[in-house]
Amino acid sequence: MTRILILFIVHFSMIVNAQTNKEIKIDKLTTDFIKELQSRKIDTICIYENYCVGEGPKTYEPSLHENKPFCIEEFPNDPVYVLWKENGKNYLTKISICFEYSKTTVPTHDFWNIYFSNEKVIKKEEIKPFEYRPQSNNGKLKYMTMVDHSCHQNFRILINKKIIDKNFDDFNLQEKNNHEININYTHNKNLKSKFIIDDLKKVTSGTELEIYSQR
Repeated sequence: MTRILILFIVHFSMIVNAQTNKEIKIDKLTTDFIKELQSRKIDTICIYENYCVGEGPKTYEPSLHENKPFCIEEFPNDPVYVLWKENGKNYLTKISICFEYSKTTVPTHDFWNIYFSNEKVIKKEEIKPFEYRPQSNNGKLKYMTMVDHSCHQNFRILINKKIIDKNFDDFNLQEKNNHEININYTHNKNLKSKFIIDDLKKVTSGTELEIYSQR
């Protein structure tokens, strides 16, 4: 699943319950936000997703004094993070169908350095599936396995007109599944794009409280 673009917040304290519009989708909010960034000549942008298929919905109940309906975030409308560079600073915001979140500045993080130092390598990298060799055939054959419900981490980087996106299924990053040993575990965990995913997770989780408190 690929999503693009995000939401530009002018008023830090503004809260909007977007589900009053039943047609609104996270993809549309993200796309509109990216267009807004690009209209301001911002050309270094990263979109990051971290979600679990099969996970229960997140329900937001308004306070008693708020005249707003319930709002539910769930797949495929889980929130999206957008990070970008502007005037020498690094920014991050979160896009949600329930609320408008503030943007916040973040320190320079490793994922930009990893990307710019390994752009050509990352473009060609392949995230391999969970494969194993059963003992019953002396390891001559290999089998691929997958699960219905898993967590995913994806990123899309837009630099001028260049786009690179990578999609990680956490199941493919496991070393073992019961007695099955993932023969692609070492390959996947050492990908440069995997290092980017790890840093994006750290960046977004580290600033989650800050962007939430500034809604």
